[in-house]
Amino acid sequence: MNSPSRLQTRSAWASLRRSAIHGRGLYASKAIPSGTRIIEYEGERITKAESDLREEQRRSHTRQGGDGCVYIFEINKRHDLDGSMDWNTARLINHSCEANCESSKIRGRIWIVARRDIAKGEELTFDYGFGMENWREHPCRCGTRKCAGFIVTTMQRWRVRRKLRAEACRTPATT
Repeated sequence: MNSPSRLQTRSAWASLRRSAIHGRGLYASKAIPSGTRIIEYEGERITKAESDLREEQRRSHTRQGGDGCVYIFEINKRHDLDGSMDWNTARLINHSCEANCESSKIRGRIWIVARRDIAKGEELTFDYGFGMENWREHPCRCGTRKCAGFIVTTMQRWRVRRKLRAEACRTPATT
C-alpha cells in the first residue's frame, strides 16, 4: 500500500533519470567508492504469508497485462520487505547481469552497496538474483555480454542458456 504522507527516499550518491535498461533508474550523482552504502531499500515489513499473497496478486496483475515488477526482499525466515511504495526510490534500481551494486542485509535493513568504484553518471544496478522457478516471467533487458536473457541468479544462468539452446534446436527454421 502506498503512503502519500511519506517523503521520497533520497541519497546524496544518486539521482533519478530515464534508463536505457527499463523505465527509470538511479544514476551516480558523483563518483561512488566501492563499499559505499548508497541508499536504503525501504518499504513495509510483512509476514511470509502476506508476501505469498502479494506475489499471487502481482502474477494475476501481470497475466492481465499489468506491470510485473517485483519489489519484495527477504529479510529473514519470518519476514519480507515490500518495497513497492512510490516513496521507495531504491525500487527503481534496475537489474543487470554485470551489476555494480549489491543488496546487503544489515541489522534487519536492506542497503544497496557499491560492489566496485562507480563513475559519476553511471547507472546503478544490482543482480536481482531470482531463482529458476518461473524464470520466463522475468526477461532481462540489461544487454551485457553475460546476460542470459532472463533475470536469474548467476549460478542459474547456464541452465537458462541450456534450455534456450535446446528449444532453438527443437524449433524448425523458417525461411
